[in-house]
Amino acid sequence: MNSINPDQLRLEPGQSLQASFSLGPGGREEVGFFIRPLAETEPSDGNIGIMQRAGLVRFDDVLLVLTMVKVNWPNIGEEIFDIWWDYHSGPNFEKFGRMAEQDFLTLHFYSETGKAFSINQENGFKRFFASLEKHLRKAAPWTEVEFDRAVRGFCAQAYPKENLWDMMEFRHEPESIEEAEVKTSQDYRTDLPENLRPFYAYLPDKGHCIRVIPSALETEAEAGDPEEFAHFAPVKTVLRCGIRWIKGYPVAPIPFIPGHGLAVPPDDTEL
Repeated sequence: MNSINPDQLRLEPGQSLQASFSLGPGGREEVGFFIRPLAETEPSDGNIGIMQRAGLVRFDDVLLVLTMVKVNWPNIGEEIFDIWWDYHSGPNFEKFGRMAEQDFLTLHFYSETGKAFSINQENGFKRFFASLEKHLRKAAPWTEVEFDRAVRGFCAQAYPKENLWDMMEFRHEPESIEEAEVKTSQDYRTDLPENLRPFYAYLPDKGHCIRVIPSALETEAEAGDPEEFAHFAPVKTVLRCGIRWIKGYPVAPIPFIPGHGLAVPPDDTEL
């Protein structure tokens, strides 16, 4: 991997990125996050709350891998940073492997004058990255331009960052429609498109849902049985993000978190 020197890096306010760096002269390389807050801040007494979330979504036939960090600054409140990963750009595939192995993740924070301080914490993305390769290797490759265009397009739909953060919330999805309460699409408070009614279900813990294939699994669904790749998503989420069709099944660009299920805004749940 191409390594950078954290002490020589300069970032713009609000900028965040991932990169590999060495743990001291001659030390082994690991992947870290590099973040500059919008406002100047200090490590204070170490009382900084940091949360991690991640997700995978297909947009315009590009698989977007997203990691997010929410920092609770003692002096300026919460701030959210989104860090995107392009599997086909340069040495990134090596970083994916390293993130699946690292037990810890170092976050380097910057100010106007350069690196201000670093925080080392548990790598909460380890299992997420370990489950990504089987999905990424099956997808057709894309160019760097296509990746950047897909990120901009998805962000235009999902921003602000607070909404994107809520979408990345880990959620377990029921695997069988047999768990659903017996209701029909006529029970939903608004009219559903006719072609979505066969995929409607009401789940006791999820409310009014549509069974869709997340776009991240579209390739697998096309090659196999699409029924095996369908997940329940709130009706509001499906109608807002739009759908397309493969093998008679609706496909929606809803982030999919391997090992957890779909990531949807909590406010979209209608019980």
